[in-house]
Amino acid sequence: MNTTTGRHFQVGEKEKIAQLTRDYGVETDERNIDCYSGIGIEGWWGEQGLHPGLHQMNPIRGEFVINLLKQYQISNSHQIIEVGCGGGIFCEYISKRGYNVLGIDISPGAVSVAQEHASMNNLTANYQTASVYELPFADESFDVVMSSDFLEHIEDLETAIYEMIRILKHNGLFIFDTISRSEKAVQNFMSLESQGIIPPGTHDPLLFVQPEELETLATKSGLEFARDENNPYGFLIESIEFIDGSFQLKSIKLKDSFSTYIGYGIKKYSNYHSHDEKAYPFKAEGRRQK
Repeated sequence: MNTTTGRHFQVGEKEKIAQLTRDYGVETDERNIDCYSGIGIEGWWGEQGLHPGLHQMNPIRGEFVINLLKQYQISNSHQIIEVGCGGGIFCEYISKRGYNVLGIDISPGAVSVAQEHASMNNLTANYQTASVYELPFADESFDVVMSSDFLEHIEDLETAIYEMIRILKHNGLFIFDTISRSEKAVQNFMSLESQGIIPPGTHDPLLFVQPEELETLATKSGLEFARDENNPYGFLIESIEFIDGSFQLKSIKLKDSFSTYIGYGIKKYSNYHSHDEKAYPFKAEGRRQK
């Protein structure tokens, strides 16, 4: 059973989500399955692979990130990490633009694919197996921490966010994209699943992340989201939408009017003293990752 730590459900929200999944003929008892570890290089990178949407979205979110790196004068001398890198699709996009990137994932199979594909393409991206709940890096080790298509699979979101920001340097960038827990998002992804466009059971809508939930946890860990007074949430996030056969970046005008969103924050203070069990603000037991 999912702990859904870090999510705050409204009265009746869980029941409504369950009904929406049933409306699309999608079973609700087995969700958030691992459809990433054992699919091999063809599953990640082949023309008939299991995750074409990840490749199609890459230029949109990739350029969002590249523009940020340029804006904040991040160069190949800075340390960049992607947490939850899977088969390396997003890491490679950033690496090809001349940046040094380390990708980590809890799945040895996915990491092996990422390493093999990077080697085949003579890229400098590096990979290792690790859990987001206990990242094997010192405090403030990285200039940029990226999380792409990952947070919506995390059960203990609170611990994951804390760990990612812990390893981020002061004034470093935390860049994310994930799926909002809105009616539109649930309808969108359940429809894609029912059509066979994404593997059955890929997403548990209860793990989708409301923007306010993400901001609350990030702020608690020392991050400040980029502000945007024109955004209905009050901070900078944009929507990644599939329109007329391609993915596009769109400004958000109304709350809950989108599914996938992208944004960033800057680490302003450290909410820890050392990475040991006594100083750690969350329980050491029960940390789980997909």
